Amino acid sequence: MKLTVPNSLADISVKQYKELTDLNIDKHENKWLVEAVCILCNLERSLVEQLTVDELSRINAIVAKITDEEQNNQELQKKIEYKGKKYGFHPNLSKLTVGEFADLETYCGNGFFDNLNEIISILYRPIKTEGGDFYTIENYTGEIFPNYWDELKMDVVMGAVNFFLSTGESLTRGLANSLTAEQVKTS
Repeated sequence: MKLTVPNSLADISVKQYKELTDLNIDKHENKWLVEAVCILCNLERSLVEQLTVDELSRINAIVAKITDEEQNNQELQKKIEYKGKKYGFHPNLSKLTVGEFADLETYCGNGFFDNLNEIISILYRPIKTEGGDFYTIENYTGEIFPNYWDELKMDVVMGAVNFFLSTGESLTRGLANSLTAEQVKTS
């Protein structure tokens, strides 16, 4: 039997990643690895259990690399093609509407991976117009398509997440510096 093991986030779908995060097994147990291989390689458990310890060990090295958050610093992909449509990452997060912000906050607070489809739907929307690197996206309607993004690759998602989190971190630092400067000015 020839087995193809995904070796990057670009090989793993949102659905597969969500299934991995839903595993209620310690990541350092062989049982977790067996389940992870079933998910990532779309194999039945009975087939995975036929692998040798050496084969499972080699697969573990690959899986460990792609599930290691430290090694997965993905770049933001501003424009993507998905299901025959062009989508753009929200071009200006500082201009999120109240609805976008409130929904992002709610979905992130209610379990990031449980609401990944909803979060992606807010951050990536169909492109209305584009010219070179510039584009506009459709307005946010709040409409939800559960499972729509299940086949999107995780390198796209993690790039957006990294960008979103680093932007939030920068804004927090800027706010803290501003408050400190204001406090010094009023003292």
